[in-house]
Amino acid sequence: MKHLSVHQLDDQIRQYVNGQRFDRIPQGWIRSSRTAIGMTLKQLASRLGFSVPAAKNFEMREVDEAITLASLRKIANAMEMDLVYYFKPKQDSLDDLLQIRAELKAKELMERSNHAMILENQEADNKNKSREYDRLITEIRNQKLSSLWD
Repeated sequence: MKHLSVHQLDDQIRQYVNGQRFDRIPQGWIRSSRTAIGMTLKQLASRLGFSVPAAKNFEMREVDEAITLASLRKIANAMEMDLVYYFKPKQDSLDDLLQIRAELKAKELMERSNHAMILENQEADNKNKSREYDRLITEIRNQKLSSLWD
């Protein structure tokens, strides 16, 4: 039965690594990992060179998102694990993220342009609007990437 928690945590880790899961583990990685490998709080504290209350404080600070990466790295090492830290786009890829930003920028430009054209009774038809929208996206994507964030 004790090995079940090891397999469950291994499955969760794989889901995060494979991008299938993004939510937080409610009890935190420190506690989940520590208990899955059968390490007591006292053993973790000893390996860290801290008191048991200090080790418990690390677990609580992680859950509260108030722990440093340096502390997490030290704790991971004490449990003979690696800390993996990265940013993942909310979309499938960075290219998808940039495409969406370019589309939003193009839409903003089109809305401003269309408003002025309506005031002058020169509104374009849907076919020309679509063509202009696609042209703007291409133009925006060819500019410096920093222009996507203005």
